[in-house]
Amino acid sequence: MSDFFLTAEAEPDEAVKLALRRIDEAQAAGQGSDVEGLRLNEVVVNMGPQHPSTHGVLRLVVTLDGELIKDVIPVVGYLHRCKEKLAEKRTYFQYIPILDRTEYVAGMNCEWAYVMTVEKLTGIRPTRRAEFIRVIVGELSRIASHLVAVGTFTADLAPLGTAMAFYTFRDRELILDLLEEVSGGRMMYNYLRFGGVRYDLPSGWVEQCRDVMKRMPKLIDEYASLVDDNAIFLQRTVGKGVISQQDVVDYGITGPNARASGVELDLRRTRPYSVYPELDFEVCTAQHGDVFDRYRVRMDEMRQSVRIIEQCLDMLPRGPVQSGSLRAPYVVTPPPGSCYVGQENPRGEYGTYIVSDGSRYPYRLKYRDPCFCNLQLFPKLLRGNKIADAVSISGSMDLVLGGIDR
Repeated sequence: MSDFFLTAEAEPDEAVKLALRRIDEAQAAGQGSDVEGLRLNEVVVNMGPQHPSTHGVLRLVVTLDGELIKDVIPVVGYLHRCKEKLAEKRTYFQYIPILDRTEYVAGMNCEWAYVMTVEKLTGIRPTRRAEFIRVIVGELSRIASHLVAVGTFTADLAPLGTAMAFYTFRDRELILDLLEEVSGGRMMYNYLRFGGVRYDLPSGWVEQCRDVMKRMPKLIDEYASLVDDNAIFLQRTVGKGVISQQDVVDYGITGPNARASGVELDLRRTRPYSVYPELDFEVCTAQHGDVFDRYRVRMDEMRQSVRIIEQCLDMLPRGPVQSGSLRAPYVVTPPPGSCYVGQENPRGEYGTYIVSDGSRYPYRLKYRDPCFCNLQLFPKLLRGNKIADAVSISGSMDLVLGGIDR
């Protein structure tokens, strides 16, 4: 078993045994104290799996020297639900609803990545109107996801952050109302289809969406006014948990966590798909790679998502929302082969790899989830910080355990 990652399937105290072994090795090497003759005085504590600041069932076995973090061992697997294996016993169409239950705060984006992969395997082309609708609902989902990320992250830091969480969740309801009206679900949408989307936009929906988008910039400015000049917030975030550009390359970090370190990697631009090449928007970046920059990039991305949605509403063409050659019950039989497609999820590159044997069922399905890749960096990122900083650093990474334990 790897000394880096442990899973819940291991013995319950396996991670603790590993942490204690590392302490013994450090003590034998004479490490752990600057005072000659002072014995190593370290303790092992569990942070999670039921802990509000881990934002899910993540367990961090933390070795502490006083308040200083000496070592971290992530333990995953408490939420494992076999989402990839389930695909082998379901047709390509039957599997779509399961996508909403992986990274459950960005279900539209997860559906989109899977549907694009199947379309590439089968040669199906979505209609032009459906492409614009996909971008609209995908960016709405991005805003809703970032509102959860920013609201829960700031709530971890100070009493002021609790107020911000109320604001962000209040305004997230505006987005969920739009997604519910177009799909019928508030979080589990089952909306995208091969060759298009399930339903066309309801009557009056475009005007309703425009009204919400007009309100969003002022709401985002309101969030920023709550914390951007707050001394406690700045002390807890500026210069903390710095991710270097080399770390981004070494650990495969993507999404806002990479862009906050100055890496201008956004699949909507670097590997464009759908109608994104026709849209005018900026890739949001920062330079320091600390907790504050990761927060700021997500705030800026919400503004850019508003900009994208407004353009799509202006450019929305007439026409069908599903390919004329594909109708229910959506029997899809891709030719034998394999395919990988990456999509810019709110947390980074969400890739879907499918192996087809020519039947109605995927032979194999595998996700490249950005949260699992970002979690690799935790031991390096948390070492040397205080235990209180572990809360702000881990929160700024925006993990969704449904994607990690998929």
